[in-house]
Amino acid sequence: MAPQPPRPSSRGVHPHEPHRRRGGVTQSPAGKAPRAPPTTAPARGSQAHDATSFWGGSEPVPLPPRFARIKRAILAGHEDALEASWGRLLAALRRDAEHIDGLGAHLVPSIEFGDVLAGGDASQTAARFRRDVQRYGVGVVRKVVPRGEAEAAMEDTARYVREQGCESAEAIDPACRNLFWSPAQVAMRAHPNVRKAQSFMMGLWDEGEDEGEISTQHPIAYADRIRVYGGGSGSRSTDDAAQHPESEQHPPPNGSRDASSREQQQQQPPSPEDWITALQSSAGITAQVDNGSLERWEPDGYSGGGGIYASIFAGGWERHDPWRGAARRAAATTDLYNGHGACSVLRMFQGVLALSVVEPGMIRLLPSPRAATAYYLLRPFFAPLRSLPGDMDATMTAEEREEAWERHMAPSNWRLARDPDTVMHGAVPGHAQRVTERWHPHLALRRSMITLPTLQAGDYILWHPDLPYHISPSDGSSSSSSVAPPPLPDRSLRMLVYIPAAPLTQTSALYLARQRKAFRRGQPGPDFDARNRPTERQDVAAAEALMERVGGVDALRAMGLVAWDVVTRPSRVGGDEEEEEEEEFGKASGIVRLANSILFPEMSLSG
Repeated sequence: MAPQPPRPSSRGVHPHEPHRRRGGVTQSPAGKAPRAPPTTAPARGSQAHDATSFWGGSEPVPLPPRFARIKRAILAGHEDALEASWGRLLAALRRDAEHIDGLGAHLVPSIEFGDVLAGGDASQTAARFRRDVQRYGVGVVRKVVPRGEAEAAMEDTARYVREQGCESAEAIDPACRNLFWSPAQVAMRAHPNVRKAQSFMMGLWDEGEDEGEISTQHPIAYADRIRVYGGGSGSRSTDDAAQHPESEQHPPPNGSRDASSREQQQQQPPSPEDWITALQSSAGITAQVDNGSLERWEPDGYSGGGGIYASIFAGGWERHDPWRGAARRAAATTDLYNGHGACSVLRMFQGVLALSVVEPGMIRLLPSPRAATAYYLLRPFFAPLRSLPGDMDATMTAEEREEAWERHMAPSNWRLARDPDTVMHGAVPGHAQRVTERWHPHLALRRSMITLPTLQAGDYILWHPDLPYHISPSDGSSSSSSVAPPPLPDRSLRMLVYIPAAPLTQTSALYLARQRKAFRRGQPGPDFDARNRPTERQDVAAAEALMERVGGVDALRAMGLVAWDVVTRPSRVGGDEEEEEEEEFGKASGIVRLANSILFPEMSLSG
């Protein structure tokens, strides 16, 4: 990772300012619109209604001049090819939106964990699952953890939350808790079924040139947070707070409300945090893409060393394979701005494990890993020739608005900006990429952001790291933002544990060394801000014993607490050919030895 420059004193956006607030799952609830004069909207499902009612809102943050130079360098030599590819991309997005809207949650593939164990990648069930995951970028592995174990873990965590008295991660996302080492999190990361599911899912990527540089058969235990819904403190829900942005949930800087203070604030450039807050209350549906934002265009981020998205930026987005190049992703710097909670290791899948029933609507995502990715990457290079009139809601009939919207969305209305500006739509330093109705209209988020099927306790859902997604900050009840869960038993309690699928790499081994130290101190993982935050009161020896009891010595290895054994061949999910297993082990042994030397340097010295 590049060295972090010092923090400037200005509140304005600075291209190298290291921010400590996480670009987390803090979007406004799907479908939440800004307050505006009522209009007669077109019928539900109309593309005009997708965005014309949400065209107001926060403007993109102007970035420093170097971002115009970055855009110009990306364009150089590819202008004609990019302009031609844009029309093909818009046509593909329209087809995708119709397909996704028609199938909804039914397109999300799922597989029983028992089928993973029984058939692996050789079975017809697994082959269909692989095909659909690679098409849509998301999959559910059912019954990974037995239901009784998942529910018991939820009850243990409810007690732990009350004992720790923890706060939520963000005021605007009260369900996300600043906990990393609760019994449920420790046990679920250590669970052998979770690790097998991770290996199986990471095996859906095409290895290609990645052989020997990563090991999907050695998933690491990445400590992330937990989401807790339900409770009984009587505090307002997040949805209610979103309707009242002037309330105490987001007080003005320094707590002042007088006119002179407001005038002073207006003279200051907005910080990324101010922009994110304004965006969430004004841009209609908002989704996010993890693993950085500006980094996707920066030569020191994803675009260095040949570029992960090189084919997209060369005008051949159809050639982009989201399932190749994992080693290049592992080598990319995905956090140039020290963003709080920005994952610094390769996640081949983001994932959450349900400890309870999770109803549809709590998780939404856009299942288009190729076309949608190409669109939000190319959007900063294109602009409409004719924008929608600002007063269209007040001056046009529903039919006229529909016609104006179609004209606006037509490929002929969009041109490549060959003299680029500094705007990167939805991207600011230190935060995840935002995808919105206002800035990304061709994604048709109201049609293409699908709600996922019901998850049962023990189900594990994983999605590609480039997919836009949204996790609701509340469950719609008035008790969603309570600090402590209610006394048990409580049927309204809902929990999700973030457990990404991350392979063993040189970078992840270095991260494990730092995470191991944080674990022993009861502190958040290294990607999360530990300053001014109390440590979790935990018995480290008891936590290690829990890991070993649940997952054996392999669970301790995944945490970097015990060295990997390079003599014993790792267990492999899928395929039963001895020669294939031996070949796989040979590829992994190099990175295993490297990881051991990083985590246990005394082994190298003694050897």
